[in-house]
Amino acid sequence: MWPPAGFSEQRVGAGQAGSLAEEPAGQKSPRNERHVNCGSGRLLSPSVVQEASAPYSLSHEGPSLSSLELMDRATEVEDSGDCAGNKDLPPPADQQLQGERREWSIPSISEHVAREVFIQYTARKCCYRIAPAKHMVVQNLIPLNTFRYRLETFTETREVFPISEPYNGGLVDSSDVALAPAPWSIVVDAPPLFTDCEMHIPVPHTYSVQNCSSCQGQGKNRCHFCSGSGKRRCTACHGTGWQDSSNQSCLFCSGSGKRRCSNCHGCGWRKCVCCYGKGLLLYHSELTITWKNSVTEYVVDKNSGFPVYHLQEATGKEIFSDENQVVYPIVNFPEPAIDQGSKSCIAQHQMQFASSSRILRQKQTIELIPLTKVDYDWRGREYSFYVFGTENEVFTEDYPAKCCCSVM
Repeated sequence: MWPPAGFSEQRVGAGQAGSLAEEPAGQKSPRNERHVNCGSGRLLSPSVVQEASAPYSLSHEGPSLSSLELMDRATEVEDSGDCAGNKDLPPPADQQLQGERREWSIPSISEHVAREVFIQYTARKCCYRIAPAKHMVVQNLIPLNTFRYRLETFTETREVFPISEPYNGGLVDSSDVALAPAPWSIVVDAPPLFTDCEMHIPVPHTYSVQNCSSCQGQGKNRCHFCSGSGKRRCTACHGTGWQDSSNQSCLFCSGSGKRRCSNCHGCGWRKCVCCYGKGLLLYHSELTITWKNSVTEYVVDKNSGFPVYHLQEATGKEIFSDENQVVYPIVNFPEPAIDQGSKSCIAQHQMQFASSSRILRQKQTIELIPLTKVDYDWRGREYSFYVFGTENEVFTEDYPAKCCCSVM
C-alpha cells in the first residue's frame, strides 16, 4: 500500500534470505554530502518549509520552477484542494497500491557463518586471542534487521560574479552590442545525473573597460620595499657607511649607508601586476553553474544496543527504488519510522533547495540491512557480538580474551 503506482520494488521473503547477491568488494554507493539521521526523524512543519528564505539568489532571476510546481507537472493530477499549500506532499489516493502482504525481514545468519566471521574478526585484532571465537558455545541468533532510507536530490545553482583581466585592446562586447542574457536563460549541457560538477561561463554582452583599481590607471605602483625612494639600507655596513674591521668607508655603498633598491631597480616604482602596466582592465560577468547531489539518510534505530552509526558504510539489500523529477514521501511502509523519516528528509530538501536552486531530479531508496545479535557462552559467562551488512562485518565490546601489548 505504501509505494505509489509505477514504482519499482523487489520482494524479499524468507525463501530468498540465503541468496542475497553481495556487491563486489570495493563498490559502495556514493556518499556525497551525506547526512545520517539515526533514530526518530522530526518532520519539518509546513510553515517552516514555506517561510524558509534562500541563502542567496540572483537579482530578478531564479529557478524557473519550484519543486512543488515540478511535482504538479510530473504527476499531472488535478485536485480540487489547495495542492500548492500542501508541503507534506502526500501521494494521490489513486497512486497507492492495495497490494498483498510482503515479508520485509531476512532470517538470521547460520551459526557456522557467525563463527567463521567472528574468527576472521579476531584474527585481525593484534590484542585478541582467537580461542573464544573458535570454541565458544552459541546460545542465540537474534535477527535485528533494520532499514535505511536514502534521499538524493540533484540540483542546479547559478550565480554571477564580476571578473577582470588586463585589457589589450580590441572589440569590447558591451551591452551596446546586444542585451545580456538572463543567467537562467543560458543553455548548457548538464552532467550525468547525481554527479557533482561545476562550470564557469563568460556572460556575453557584459564586457566593459575601466581604469585599474589597483594602480588608479597609472600602470605602476610605488615600490613598498624602498617606499618609492629607489634606495635601501646597505646590508654590508648596516646603514652606518663604515666597515666594522677598519676605520674606512663601506666599499659597497661608498659610505652613504644606502644602496640601490634591487626590486624596482632604483626607480621607486613597480609595474602593476593587476593590469600588467596597461592601466586598464576588461571587466565582465562570469556565470558559475554548480550541479550538486545532496544525500540524506535515515536509519531506523530499534534500540537493540547496536551503535547504528556503524551502518553508515555498510551495504544492504535494496528493496525499493523511486526516481522522478520530484518524489513523494513513503506512505504505509511496514516499518512506520520509515514513513516519518521519508517525510522529514523530503521536507528538509524542499526547504534547503527549492527556493534557491533548480531541482533536476530526486531519487529515494530503501535498503534492508542484515543485522544479527549472537549470544554465546565462554567459560561459564555470557557474551555477545553483532554481525551486520551484506559484508558480514562484526562489532563487539565485551570480547573475553584481550591482552595488553605495546609496539616498540
